[in-house]
Amino acid sequence: MSVGLGPREVLVDWNTGSGLAFEGRVIRLKKQEGSIHFSCPTLKTHIETFVIQEPSFQADEEVPPVLNLSFITNARPSVVMDVVVSTLASALDPNGKRDVAHRWLFPEMDDCISIFPRGLGRLDNGLHAEQQFATSCSSKYQSHVPFLISGPPGTGKTRTVVETVHQILHTQPEAHILLCAPSNSATDTVALRLGSSLKLGDMLQLNDQNRTFAEVPDLIRQFCCNSDVDNDSFAIPTWKMLMSYKVVVTSCLDANILVDAACTNIVLCALEEHVVSSLHPHRKIKYRIVPHWTHLLIDEAGQGSGPELLVPISVVLPRHELSAPNRTTSFDYHWLSIVPQLILCGDINQLGPIITSQQARTYELDISLLKRLFNRPLYVEHTETRGFVHNDLSVSLSYVISKNYRSHPAILMPPSAMFYNDSLEACASNGMISRAGLYVDERATWFNIGEIDGIVGVISSLMSEAAKSISPLQADEIGVMAPWREQVWKIRERLRQAGLSRVDVELEKRVVIISCVRSSARFLTEDGQKEIGLVFEKERMNVAIIRAKELLVIIGNGNVLKYDPYWKGFLQFALRNALYVDPESALDDDGAWISRLESKTAEAEEEVGLATIDPTGMRATMMLAGGVVREILKDSF
Repeated sequence: MSVGLGPREVLVDWNTGSGLAFEGRVIRLKKQEGSIHFSCPTLKTHIETFVIQEPSFQADEEVPPVLNLSFITNARPSVVMDVVVSTLASALDPNGKRDVAHRWLFPEMDDCISIFPRGLGRLDNGLHAEQQFATSCSSKYQSHVPFLISGPPGTGKTRTVVETVHQILHTQPEAHILLCAPSNSATDTVALRLGSSLKLGDMLQLNDQNRTFAEVPDLIRQFCCNSDVDNDSFAIPTWKMLMSYKVVVTSCLDANILVDAACTNIVLCALEEHVVSSLHPHRKIKYRIVPHWTHLLIDEAGQGSGPELLVPISVVLPRHELSAPNRTTSFDYHWLSIVPQLILCGDINQLGPIITSQQARTYELDISLLKRLFNRPLYVEHTETRGFVHNDLSVSLSYVISKNYRSHPAILMPPSAMFYNDSLEACASNGMISRAGLYVDERATWFNIGEIDGIVGVISSLMSEAAKSISPLQADEIGVMAPWREQVWKIRERLRQAGLSRVDVELEKRVVIISCVRSSARFLTEDGQKEIGLVFEKERMNVAIIRAKELLVIIGNGNVLKYDPYWKGFLQFALRNALYVDPESALDDDGAWISRLESKTAEAEEEVGLATIDPTGMRATMMLAGGVVREILKDSF
């Protein structure tokens, strides 16, 4: 059954209703159509029995019931996370002894222990130097502490993760890798990339049984396990088959399937010890036990909450007592063989976990584990190698990838200076978007409906000159982003009415248009308290402005945005480079956040005579001032 998602609840007089309530489950969300699909067998039976049998009902008519829907919170994720938090808490030695859980969650300088490097296979020729270094270190060294990889969108983090998996499998043929991500979409992405090179028996995509087949891309469904009962739902394979996969890909929460199936390192090691000691009770030679899961890689780790990431961590965590050096046992549990490797990858400057509870935010649950770890002295204090030296080789424990292969340099300039320590390098080969007639009406900066009209106007203007773009612009290469669901729904509706239904919303595209929507002064205090919207929310702003490849258009109220220091810097950038349209602005340019990219571009334009018109000479002055400030700051650290 499909139900339209309107901006308001449909209210019906309860006295005229059926008095019945039906419980169903949402099985699919269609954002572009603004509808959900849900399964409710009892409601279906009710309609077939009572509605269709009405004398007035005609067979060629659609079933017309009007329903009020109430969505209840799914308690399962909270229960799962509560359990794993307890599991990890019990793994922390109450006497303060630093065991595996301590070194993973609260690493210290003394925890830096490495082994000799293993051999490396032939690296992907498409990887640049940063990616190759990150891949080689994380795959050929084993450490008590996590390896961290960070970088903005477009820098190839996921590609680095995929290549790391290949290198681990090459150097450690007996390895078993658990690969996770906070969302199903991110999980599908890594599975798609690995699926092009791994065999069917090598990788398993593990899905919750309530996930529908339609949600899973066709190319990776062959790597999934279907139920033997009805073949219409996902399932977990037999124990022997599960143990045979080299790579298991699943979302962080769905990793709890392995916990429920007793397929964690803690349980499996205990099982192996029990079986071996029972079969050979008088054996005097030590038997070496190696945990099944040797590596845990989490992609997009910056988007998941700490408790969410603890779910897969609890799967690979070894038994607490195994690493005790004074433990008397007939089993060999040297840490090099029992401690799996933890690798986290994501962007600490992008939007983190979405936590709606104010109490939870008070306890900083909105700060990801990846960000917490990057702020640990172990990773902060090594500004050069960001790690340690072993056998005269520099081994990096954390890597910040800065080469961007997606966006035009102009799009990277503001976020590079504001969020990435002026480190981004533009390496993309972009086309060109023709935008000669681009214009937004002044009123469009004030009203929701005006912004929607402005968005449609901008898209229509771009499409009117689509053939002049290099390569010709297609409607499905344009994306629209907005921070509010209601605005998103209205935008989709207007786009369909304008014959632009192929334009997507909230995706990375050649052209991205951002609707700041509630950028009105009367909403700033409320939005700031709730940590919503795009004003005074620098991570959410960063997510938005770095998604475009060739053209970024922002529609909002500049007179309100300028109160946010980050949006003020962005507006100054636009004014400096003649990229601001509409109402005249009295905003003064103080030269804040002038990136190296912007300075170098300005210098190049001057040399070839293509510099932006600057009758007052202010732009040149700002470029010079920005360079001086950068050098002063560089020398002060």
